[in-house]
Amino acid sequence: MAKTEKKPFQYGEELKKLRSEGPARLYMLRGDEDFLRDSYLRELRALCAEEGTEAFNLHRLQGPALDMSALREAVEGMPFMGERTFTEVRDFDINKTSAYDPEDLKDLLSDLPDWATVAFVFSPGYAPDSRLGAVKAIKKAGVDLEFTAPREAELVRWVMRRAESQGKRIDSGTANYLIWVCGTRMNTLIPEITKIAGAAAGDEITRTDIDAVAKRAPETTIFHLTDALGAGEYDKAAALLADLLADKDEPPQKQIAMVSEQFRRLYCARVAQDFGLPESYITDCIPELTGRTYPLRLLKNTCRSYSRERLGRAVRLCVSCDYGMKSGGPEPAELMKELVLRLA
Repeated sequence: MAKTEKKPFQYGEELKKLRSEGPARLYMLRGDEDFLRDSYLRELRALCAEEGTEAFNLHRLQGPALDMSALREAVEGMPFMGERTFTEVRDFDINKTSAYDPEDLKDLLSDLPDWATVAFVFSPGYAPDSRLGAVKAIKKAGVDLEFTAPREAELVRWVMRRAESQGKRIDSGTANYLIWVCGTRMNTLIPEITKIAGAAAGDEITRTDIDAVAKRAPETTIFHLTDALGAGEYDKAAALLADLLADKDEPPQKQIAMVSEQFRRLYCARVAQDFGLPESYITDCIPELTGRTYPLRLLKNTCRSYSRERLGRAVRLCVSCDYGMKSGGPEPAELMKELVLRLA
């Protein structure tokens, strides 16, 4: 059977559909792109709880536990001075079935009043378990939207518009570089663009401006780390490791996982190169790189610094490090240092 590719999330199409068809009764809003998620949520909220009726028709419930009686009261209450009610349930831990009555929730959601719209809103990184009956019920009866990063071309255009709003120009190539340095999350890019634009001396943002003040995403630092290891630049690798360990926002456990993932990517790219496989082989193995020409090109360049055998050993070292971390070995920061030394 031919492989079915997951269609990229189309924010514009979903927003157009919402405006033309009106709100549905039930939504699940999730995914890592919280800027687009919140933009969609504002549109949905405004269509349901019209301006001036929010005090009566807008209800907000907060997780991680769910008060079923409060949810039922919000859903079954009729609208006042408007046509619909809107109930927003944020960060409810739907995977923890001890925090609510799954059957009661399924019964309620399967028979929502015509005037009610309920939206379950999940934070980035949270993945509702599709095996659970409550999650299946939401997907069956409602609209499940996973907000992911826009396609590369769309995100580049958005960065260029944000720069213009700060009184600066940025060309498409430099915008792509900024995305690679800072990451694809739009809520992360907004303050970085503002900071870079404020620091840039000229009318146009350059790579030098970005390198001078931008906060690099951990994934970018790890890419530079693996690149330095491949090139034999061990002093540079040591400095990058120190930067990673000094980052209090990303624990060493996550950093080890990201190093492991990067070497898996490099191994995949090297296999494709050694056996003359098409680029689609890489993107099939690493779907998040689909349509992202800049990081894909960098990955293919870096893998040339390693032999396939060396990358295979690196992957095994990463697995061994992960096992040591999960089996009560040394502290994760010490394991991270040892891993980099062994990779070198």
